[in-house]
Amino acid sequence: MSSDMNFPQVEHGHKGGKHFPVPPEGADRLAMRERAARHITETGLVPPLLLEELEAQADALVATEKYDPKYREFMMVLLNNAAWAPIIATIPFERRTLLLPPCMRNSQSCRAEFDKIGLLCEHCGGCHICGLSEVAEDLGYTVLVAEGTSVVGQLIESGQIDAVIGVSCMEALERSFPRATANAIAGLAVPLLCNGCKDTPADVSWVREAVRTKSPQGWAQRLDTNVVHKEVQSWFGEEDLRALLRAGNTETENIALHWLAKSGKRWRPFLTACIYRALAGDPTGPWPEAVRRVSIAIESIHKASLIYDDVQDDDGCRYGEETVHTQHGIPVALTASLLLLGYGYRLIADCDAPPAQRAEMLRLATDGHCQLCLGQGSELLWTKRPSQLSREQVIEFFRTKTAPSFEVVLRVGAILANADEATHNALRAYSEAIGIGYQVQDDMQDFTETGDVDDIRKHRPSIMLALAHEHATPAEREIVSAAWTRDVDLATANQIREIITRNDVKAKAAELLQQYRQAAYRALSPLRNSDVKMVLYRVAAKILKGG
Repeated sequence: MSSDMNFPQVEHGHKGGKHFPVPPEGADRLAMRERAARHITETGLVPPLLLEELEAQADALVATEKYDPKYREFMMVLLNNAAWAPIIATIPFERRTLLLPPCMRNSQSCRAEFDKIGLLCEHCGGCHICGLSEVAEDLGYTVLVAEGTSVVGQLIESGQIDAVIGVSCMEALERSFPRATANAIAGLAVPLLCNGCKDTPADVSWVREAVRTKSPQGWAQRLDTNVVHKEVQSWFGEEDLRALLRAGNTETENIALHWLAKSGKRWRPFLTACIYRALAGDPTGPWPEAVRRVSIAIESIHKASLIYDDVQDDDGCRYGEETVHTQHGIPVALTASLLLLGYGYRLIADCDAPPAQRAEMLRLATDGHCQLCLGQGSELLWTKRPSQLSREQVIEFFRTKTAPSFEVVLRVGAILANADEATHNALRAYSEAIGIGYQVQDDMQDFTETGDVDDIRKHRPSIMLALAHEHATPAEREIVSAAWTRDVDLATANQIREIITRNDVKAKAAELLQQYRQAAYRALSPLRNSDVKMVLYRVAAKILKGG
């Protein structure tokens, strides 16, 4: 494809290392774009695509088509574009943003100023920024002339836009890819034809084509996870719950209802609602009563388990107030917990889903309940005979105790939406990664946010302690091991905290969290439903945001 301007002979690449060249001839770029589009159609791949997937597909195309290997990264960009293009073509122009780099301006004549967002183009006609901006704005785009994607990310997270057409150098595209992937940003990227900080040339015809891409197919609005989260939160008013659960006004019922209504993160009912919405393909319609009831059931069962957790761990505070057993005593707390379990299972059994679905949801919920008890039992028995735990052993505790609950909450939503077996298989693997990652993040936050040493002193299978032992000196390991095997005084606990800080254990835990976040994304690769993939990518980014 030809461009609207003549390109100077500028060396491709980047100072200091990486070289990601772009074919200088428009015809070659067009031929590679068309081949990438055919490849995506042939393979049936749907976005979001992981970097490793793009690498493998680009390597295959470069080899079979005998392209110059130096254009491997360029082909990765084209494949990602081809995967997103059908989705972006259905999105209204007013829901898109065009992101242009300031380095495209004419450095000799441009007098435009910068504000905190980017370049304030004066539309003088002295460079292609002016013409491209006018075309996009006439169509209804939001146009930004800025470096990076932070502003765009904020706009997407706020729900103001759904797609980005971005022009940037190859190196900047590489740097922005992880964030774009994590947030499942629908995007088309047009690489600048060379690197440089000023007067950088672009294939303007390609940009114009990307901006104008449009499909007659109707737009299926993206599922806004923030809206879903707010809606789910609204289902937990105490009096509404009383009516739904057919609860009376006894003290035991009041204790259970107050605890269920007590606000937490509500991740579990949120996940049930999200996966249902994504699979049902109806992002804005009314909520079926069965989805609301099952989501509340999931939270009721979860809140019951928290009462037991607090009793077993002898925790005195949760959600900023005294735990149930601290306020009312252990026998009453356990009775309230059992009542919440009964509420949860009754809600599933009484919901208006077809009988086969109700039976399958109950089977799944009870299996998850049994797995939770086995995982919790293993941990409690370990506390009676504590020993030094490796990273792998701590992760195994997480796998048996937390991952099953994430599987239940996702798969009951999938059951309500009549998902196929391939989707259930992907959700199993995704849930394991999310569950383990969630616990890794929880341990990190306990250490970094509370500023106390409770986790060190309470004989818990903490990933922070396991990593501290793994990376400590021999002398330090003896001190860390004390926290696993016996009660430690405050001075020893503070010594261990210093060892954790000195060995940068937080960074190592953050790396581990990132591995499980990537594993969650990887589990979704077999799916051929882009709506589901996009929602679950955003869910993973929303839940596993630490590190």
